[in-house]
Amino acid sequence: MEFLALSVLVIDSDPPSATFLTNLLTRHGYTVQTCTSAREGYICALRDRPAVIIIDPARTDMPASEMLRKLRADRRTSTAMLIVLTQFSNAGQMGEIMAAGCDAYLLKSQEALDKIISLLAEYHQRMMSNSSPVALNKKTLGGLLIVFFSAKGGTGTSSLCVNIAHAVGRLNPEQELAVMDLALPIGSLAEIVGYDGNIDLAQAVKQPLNGLDPEFLRRTLPVLKLWDFRLLAGAFDPEAANTLDIARIPVLVNAMRRTFDLTFIDLGSSLPRLGLPLLREADLIVMVTSADPISAVQTRSVWKHLQTKEIVKENIFLLLNRTIGLEGLSKSEVEQVTGLLVQATLPYMGVNLSQANLRHTPILRTQPTDTSSITLERISAQIYNAAYNNRN
Repeated sequence: MEFLALSVLVIDSDPPSATFLTNLLTRHGYTVQTCTSAREGYICALRDRPAVIIIDPARTDMPASEMLRKLRADRRTSTAMLIVLTQFSNAGQMGEIMAAGCDAYLLKSQEALDKIISLLAEYHQRMMSNSSPVALNKKTLGGLLIVFFSAKGGTGTSSLCVNIAHAVGRLNPEQELAVMDLALPIGSLAEIVGYDGNIDLAQAVKQPLNGLDPEFLRRTLPVLKLWDFRLLAGAFDPEAANTLDIARIPVLVNAMRRTFDLTFIDLGSSLPRLGLPLLREADLIVMVTSADPISAVQTRSVWKHLQTKEIVKENIFLLLNRTIGLEGLSKSEVEQVTGLLVQATLPYMGVNLSQANLRHTPILRTQPTDTSSITLERISAQIYNAAYNNRN
């Protein structure tokens, strides 16, 4: 295969810094273009479509997070590798930037320059050697991100998250899956799947940024035997959850996406401060509701709120889980109340799901021929296809 020089756009308002980086990249065989302002760089990025964009956020004409979101949203630049190279560390800025779609947040240093060269070499190698759609997306934007949450407790969101993740894994055995429990202060996924490991969300967030790499994640998050995915459990200690550095969670999510083909996140029945950035970046948002009228009303309220936060209807997968049997609202009534189309309805699963949870076993293993299990598997395929289509 013919070797093609990788195109890099450097956006840096400091001429000596930009010149130094340009010379370094040119010596390594890359084609480099420089811009001294964010707005100029944004125009150049849309026009020239570079493979890699390196940005210094120390500018005033456009916030870095805004620029990153625009680059990720535009089909001409959505698959570019985005690297932020900054002089000063800022935890709040770092969280916003990683949530906006940044691939790497680095402090200017010799170590950072070495890291950039390593990232570009790995990126180019995968571009030249791997042409599958999923792999191409994984190396640029990262693996698919599917977020589960509900407006009200009692809708079975956590159980559905892990069981649907398991079903998706069965349908795509060649792909690596991971599930993150971000329901605060304490999640329930570890209890459902029978996880007895030591690593949890609080410990993972405290890891050094340069330590959050595929080797660390695969080593500390082993595949759960019955579930066929890796789990990052929620915080085991409520006090540790309350003192979490929220700004570091987008960095952790980004690392998970760079490592695994699919990452499922359970936000539970609340939208903490970290939730909105994740919803904006998700390939699909699975919003779970029930036939309970109160659940439908609260779902409508949350949906109205999300619309004011740049969340679009096309990214919402409204899943109606009939946790109260045939009672309550019909599918059409739920749609009328919520203002959203019900994408799928899961029939009442009786005691089957609760018994499976008590045994820490996926329901597709305990009740493989049950009608509700077959429906769950079909819905799982719908969810995966919807997320994949949104990405592509």
